[in-house]
Amino acid sequence: MREWDPANWMKEWTFASAPFAVFVHTPLCGTCLAAKKMLAVAEALVPELPVSAANLNVMPGLAQRFQIESVPCLLVKKASGEWTKNYRFPSVTELVETMRNARDGR
Repeated sequence: MREWDPANWMKEWTFASAPFAVFVHTPLCGTCLAAKKMLAVAEALVPELPVSAANLNVMPGLAQRFQIESVPCLLVKKASGEWTKNYRFPSVTELVETMRNARDGR
């Protein structure tokens, strides 16, 4: 999982045409650390969906643009171009399903 550069995050999401996901977190959030571990497993199971990470502490514009209410948050750009926000990280199985649906355009 590659961390977005705070200076270039707008380029990252603006020019990406394929489906991808962004894990929005803060470094001192314990729930974020647990979710990141779960997401790493899901990422290994769905390698065709690129996943990046974004530290919300250094990217307040990202929070405003996507109206992020809390962390951790998984922003997913689907094949259709639609964005979804997921605040729940209940299981790796559910994350894999979310990622596969995004990849397949569902």
